[in-house]
Amino acid sequence: MKTTRQRAILSLVAARPIHSQEELAHLLEAQGYDATQATVSRDVKDLGLVKVPLKNGDGGTQFKYVEPAVVTPFAGRLHRLVAELVLDVKGSVNQIVLRTQAGSAMMVASGIDAAEWKEIIGTLGGDDTVLVILDDPAHLPVVKQRFLDMRAENE
Repeated sequence: MKTTRQRAILSLVAARPIHSQEELAHLLEAQGYDATQATVSRDVKDLGLVKVPLKNGDGGTQFKYVEPAVVTPFAGRLHRLVAELVLDVKGSVNQIVLRTQAGSAMMVASGIDAAEWKEIIGTLGGDDTVLVILDDPAHLPVVKQRFLDMRAENE
């Protein structure tokens, strides 16, 4: 049952913007699946779904769930986040600053932390800026280039 429910989730996410787990649970129930909020939450995590900004007509930003990128040389979730949300990458000494779309920096910082790159000590995420702190200035060119390569795929 779990596998078919998760297939249904992927179909729903591919077919239309899904803004919340509650909305997803209602759509699944309409298709005959037993879908509590806890079940949907676990499924979203298992599937690696990512929330990305979806600009609406009034200038505001809503979010929708999307599938992680198909196999990439980088951590799938992080690759997708950087490709879709990072606008600019700059580095100095042992720090990299990523400019993101408004409201998405904390999500990108979380993705970087989850990727557990050995060169990264930690991140700080604000509204539209992520500060990435490296363990050694010698790693700056390599790590910065990774982010630039991920970002370039969406240009």
